[in-house]
Amino acid sequence: MKEMTLQEKIDHSIALIRKAEKLALKMRPEMGFHVGFSGGKDSQAVLELVKMAGVKYRAVYSVTTNDPADNVRFIKQHYPDVEFSVPEKSYFQLIAQKGVPTMFNRWCCALFKETAGVGYVVLTGVRKEESRKRAAYEEVGKWSRSKDEKGRVDLDKMEANEFRCVGGKDKFMVYPILEWTEEDVWEFIALRRLPVNPCYKTHKCVGCVFCPFARPKEVRAYCETHPKLKAAFINAIEQYREKAKGRQRLSSAEDYFDWWVSKESLDTYLSKKRQTKIEFKKYDL
Repeated sequence: MKEMTLQEKIDHSIALIRKAEKLALKMRPEMGFHVGFSGGKDSQAVLELVKMAGVKYRAVYSVTTNDPADNVRFIKQHYPDVEFSVPEKSYFQLIAQKGVPTMFNRWCCALFKETAGVGYVVLTGVRKEESRKRAAYEEVGKWSRSKDEKGRVDLDKMEANEFRCVGGKDKFMVYPILEWTEEDVWEFIALRRLPVNPCYKTHKCVGCVFCPFARPKEVRAYCETHPKLKAAFINAIEQYREKAKGRQRLSSAEDYFDWWVSKESLDTYLSKKRQTKIEFKKYDL
């Protein structure tokens, strides 16, 4: 299969957005698309494509209260029309109640991100290149809390049936840059002369400061630049520890935080910690 040029990818993405607008207007005629905007390069590319397509939309930034200050300032300065959706409870209040989110229990994504745009056709900057899971995505799909209701969507068939299968709580996902590479995105941003988020000067990705998927090195770097958020995280852990019942395997909130950052299993973390103590005692003269 012939590799598409960037211009061909741009044309395809715009055509997809225009085609999906019929469904978006069927679901929310007064608003059109829900564009999930994060301030990162991929969401910038999607929003720019939406503007080029000339379709109806609302762009929304889902605030987590765990957001890099530079990113928030960047959005407010360069994308003043983007709406800020603020949650009822902060990330840290929820940690005090639920404990820290992990890769296997990412309640933060479920509460702050995945439910955004219910009742809309949602456009986001997901790309296949990012992960094996995303490599299996289709350009248009249906989202639901039930795995049985998820799957590929055929816009042509839906239109032929006059969208009779669409319900008020449905949420359809459209990924306009699914086949794009990271190089494509940066080239597009340069081509369209879009501003570059300052967070990329020090971090590879723009996102939550304390993301359960972030690499330890990334999290520790954010701790240096966002000490107040780190303090809030540790304070929330302390509140959770006070409420938690049973024996505590970690000695303090700071210890709990270090374990969380490490991304190691609790047994591995504690084993390494014990080994370190033994080594210190061995050479303590």
